[in-house]
Amino acid sequence: MATAQKDEHGEEWRLGIELGDDHEHGFAEGVEEPARDLSRERLERPLHVVTAEHLAWAAIAAYAALTRLTALGARPLDGLEARHALYEFDLASTGTHLATGLEPGYAGWVHLLTAGFFSIGGANDYTARVVFALSGLLIVAMAFELRHYVGRAGALALGAMIALSPSLTWYSRASATATPAAAMALVTIAMFMALKARPGARRAAALGLFAGLMTAADPVGLATGVIFVAALIPLGLWDLVTGKHVMLAIRVWVDRYSSQLVTVIVVAAAVWAVSQMFVPGGLNAAAIARSVAPTGGAGQTGFAAGLIAGLRFYAPILTLYEFAIALAAALGTVVIVTLNVRSRFAAWALLWMALSVAYFCWSPSREAASIAMILTPAAVVGAIGIGWLHHREGWRVLWLPLAAVAALTLYVSVVGNFVRDSPDASEAPWARHANLFRGAAATTEQARLYSRQAANGIAPAAATVAFDGDVAAPLRWYLRGLRPIANADAATVVVSKAVPQVTGGQAAAIYHFDWAQGWVPNFGNARAGDVIRLLFSGQIWGPVTSDDVSIMVRKPATSAPTVILTPGE
Repeated sequence: MATAQKDEHGEEWRLGIELGDDHEHGFAEGVEEPARDLSRERLERPLHVVTAEHLAWAAIAAYAALTRLTALGARPLDGLEARHALYEFDLASTGTHLATGLEPGYAGWVHLLTAGFFSIGGANDYTARVVFALSGLLIVAMAFELRHYVGRAGALALGAMIALSPSLTWYSRASATATPAAAMALVTIAMFMALKARPGARRAAALGLFAGLMTAADPVGLATGVIFVAALIPLGLWDLVTGKHVMLAIRVWVDRYSSQLVTVIVVAAAVWAVSQMFVPGGLNAAAIARSVAPTGGAGQTGFAAGLIAGLRFYAPILTLYEFAIALAAALGTVVIVTLNVRSRFAAWALLWMALSVAYFCWSPSREAASIAMILTPAAVVGAIGIGWLHHREGWRVLWLPLAAVAALTLYVSVVGNFVRDSPDASEAPWARHANLFRGAAATTEQARLYSRQAANGIAPAAATVAFDGDVAAPLRWYLRGLRPIANADAATVVVSKAVPQVTGGQAAAIYHFDWAQGWVPNFGNARAGDVIRLLFSGQIWGPVTSDDVSIMVRKPATSAPTVILTPGE
C-alpha cells in the first residue's frame, strides 16, 4: 500500500504503487513480461572460476604434452633403442623373439606394450618411443597427485621442474626403461599414501601391482624399491624410541595390517615374475644381481671411491642441465633438516633422495638414464622447499630469480632436446654440436637417410640384405623391411664395415658414410667459453669419434627381350 504525504503547499503525493492500480500506471491487463532468453542464459552461465593455480597447471600440462609427444621420431634410434625396437618388432610380427642384445630378465611389460603399439600403429621410430613418452607424461601428472603431501604451491613447482627438466625430457623421448620405472615409482608412492590413509585389500593389491611394475621395468626400479623400504626403517625406529606402549602398538598393527602387507608382497612378486618371463633369458638371477648389486667395479676401492666416481659421472648433467632441481633440492634439504617443515612424508622424501644419490653414485653399473631416479626424489624435496618458501613474505622478491632459473632451464632443454638432438656427419670438424646425453655412439641422420634410400624401390622378390660381421643395430632397424640372408653374393643389399667390392662388372650403388658419432666431454681441458658455448648453442670441444659403414645396392640386371608367342603354341 502506498504512503500518502503532503508537501508544504498542501498538495498530496504518494510514494510507491498500490496494488490494483495497473490501469492507472499504464500496465494493461493481459500484457505479458518479455520472454526469457534461454539461449543467452545457457551460454553465459559461469562454469568455473579460473585461478592462477588452474592456469599454471594448464600451462604445465600443455608444455609436457608438447615436448613429450611432438616429433618423437625426429631423432634416429641409437644402438640400445634399436635393439629394443628389433626385439619388439619380432614380438609384433611373429610372436617370438630373437637374441638382440637385451639384458635378460627385465622390461618385459614395457616391451610388450611397445609391441602392441607396433601392431596398432606400425613399426617406426615414433611408436618405438611412445610408451616412454607416455611414462614421461605420467611423471608430470603424478606431481598433481602429490599436492596433498607437498602442498599446492609445492606441487606446481614439482610439475614445472619435471616438465622443464632437460634430462627427464630427453629420456621421455628415448627408449630408456628408467623412465617407466620412475613413473611407476611415483605411482607407488601415491598408492602407499592412499593405503596408509584408508587401508583396504583393493588398495593393497593396487600398491602391489604398481610396485611390481616399477621393479620389473628396469634394474633401477628394483633398486628403488629397496630404497623405499630402507627409507622407512629410520622412521619406524624413531617411533619405537619415542612412542608409548610400543609392543601393544606393534601387536595391533600386525593384527590389522599383516594381511594387507602379505597381499602387497605377493602381488608385487607375481607381477615382477610374470613380466620377466617375456624377455630373453627369463628369470636370470645372475644377470639381475649383476644389474643391481653395488659391488665391485674397476678402479673402486670402497664406498668413498665409488661415490666420488659416481658424482663425477653425474655432475656435468646436474650442474649444466639440472641446476634448477639441484638448487631446489638444496633449499628443500635445509628446510626439512631445520624442521621448518615437520612432516613424515618430507622426512621420508629426504631419506629417499639421500639413499638414491648414494646408491646410484656408488653402483658400478652407471648409466646416464639412471639420472631420472636421482632427479625424481630431488625434485620432490625441492618442491617441499619451494612450497615452504611460497608461504613466506620474501616470496614477493624471490620469485623473480626463480623465474629466471626456470627460463634458463627451458632454453637449455630446448637446445639439448630439439636443436642439437642428433649428430650430423656433414658438419665441419671445427663446428660440431652435441649434448651430454648422446654418449659414445649416437646414430647420425645419414644412417637413417641412406638406409632408407638403399631399401627404396627394391622389388619384394629381391628384397634381401646381408650383414657382413657385427653391423650396428640401428642399420638393421632401418633395413628391417628386407629379408636377411647369409650369402652376401646373393643379396641385393650388402652392409659391411669395409667398402664392398663390385665384381663381374655388375652395376651397383654404394653409400659410404659415418653411421655413428660420439663425444665424451673432458671438462679438465675445457675453458669457461667452451662450457658456455655448449650450454647455449650445443657447440662442443675436443675430439669426436666416428664409425663408418658401407651399403651396397645391386641394381637389377638388364631385362630380357620380350618373346611373343603365336596362337596355339
